Amino acid sequence: MNAPLNPTAPSAAARLDESRAQLRRALLGDPGLPGDSRAPPRPSASPAWLVALQGMPVVGLLVQAAQAWWVRHPLHLAGSLAATTADAVLKPIAQRHPLRLVLGAAALGGLLAWSRPWRWVVAPALFAGLLPQLLSAAQQAQKSGEDPPPRR
Repeated sequence: MNAPLNPTAPSAAARLDESRAQLRRALLGDPGLPGDSRAPPRPSASPAWLVALQGMPVVGLLVQAAQAWWVRHPLHLAGSLAATTADAVLKPIAQRHPLRLVLGAAALGGLLAWSRPWRWVVAPALFAGLLPQLLSAAQQAQKSGEDPPPRR
């Protein structure tokens, strides 16, 4: 009765070691498991400096939080699409005419600085935010019979 049922079967310790090895390979993403049809892991698309930052304890958490935020951000899709389009359109131009591309970028940057488009957005937004306050101050002054507060 003490004889093993199958004398050729591996011992319990050997089966446990094999099970642990399979779990380790599965958790580390090693495709060497028998019957595993997964593709080998791709190299990271992140730059080396970002991978190095992610290796730091506190900074890694901040980088992961920023990446998670960016994935959910509404402009993520637009940015990805713009980057893909710019890569497809500008890469051949940069290969054939690099000087023209640099001069065009400098001209576009100069035009952007000259036109100051941030003023188109900021000034109306400030005015729209200040207008109700100015009107209420003038209304309060009119009710009390005083002159409205001076403009600065």
